[in-house]
Amino acid sequence: MVGGIVIGQWKGQPYLRSAPVRGKNSWTPDQVLHRQRFSKVNSFCKLFKASVIPQIWNAEAEMMSGYALFLKTNMPAFAADGSLDDQKKIRLSTGKLPLPEQFQAQRRVGEDSIIEVSWQKDAHLGGIHLQDELMIISAADGKYSEITGTGIIRNALGGSFELPASPMPPASGPMHIYLFFAAKNRRDYSDSVCFEV
Repeated sequence: MVGGIVIGQWKGQPYLRSAPVRGKNSWTPDQVLHRQRFSKVNSFCKLFKASVIPQIWNAEAEMMSGYALFLKTNMPAFAADGSLDDQKKIRLSTGKLPLPEQFQAQRRVGEDSIIEVSWQKDAHLGGIHLQDELMIISAADGKYSEITGTGIIRNALGGSFELPASPMPPASGPMHIYLFFAAKNRRDYSDSVCFEV
């Protein structure tokens, strides 16, 4: 904002508009709730400002910043009061690479730190993309791991890997893992899918 003018962007083009003139006391209850929700979602997005957003989302954003696209994409996972309503609606990766069909993930029986994955071969996908690597971000108690490669390539149709050391799995109950594929050159990614394990 400069003076009474707000400078913004719409569909990749700059625009100017007058700043609204209103005080906090003029907000409706719905506006207060919306601001609270936006603030909490924004705090969530800041967790990824130095990791997945510059690495993955900036390249996918065309009409807005990678941060804005990440926020907009993940807003539906949050309830009206800003609490995280559905962990499985969170998307930590996005891109043009396809996710395989019949994608499954579960803990290995008797070995809680080992995840076993499997999927079906995609008849329409070949060449260099058979070398796409499966990546993981784990989540527990509101904390998220760094992006970690599993060493499993798409052509293997499955395998097993150890959960990242941080965050620690909860003492009781499930944790969430986000799996997605990354191209060998790390320029292309798939959407992430969340599993409760």
